[in-house]
Amino acid sequence: VARVPADATAYAHRDAALMVVTMSAGPEPVLAAARPALDALWRDLAPHVAGAYANFLASATEEDVAAVYPAPTYDRLAAVKRRYDPENLFARNHNVRPR
Repeated sequence: VARVPADATAYAHRDAALMVVTMSAGPEPVLAAARPALDALWRDLAPHVAGAYANFLASATEEDVAAVYPAPTYDRLAAVKRRYDPENLFARNHNVRPR
């Protein structure tokens, strides 16, 4: 992925040396029991990581989505959204709001 220029596509953080993914699966009691350990792990990692990959997000708040894209990329996506979807009809995803 690093051979493609950083601004060639919306896929960001191409220069990252490592990608970390965590997951929990199971019935709700299992998920609830795993949550504190996963939260602690991500708190410990937070000072050492930057960015995110949209398909791995556990939530899709505006802040989460903004972390996926560097500011110039996010601005470019928002401009495309403004041109082709100014009413934000397609918003049931990791939404970039039109600007």
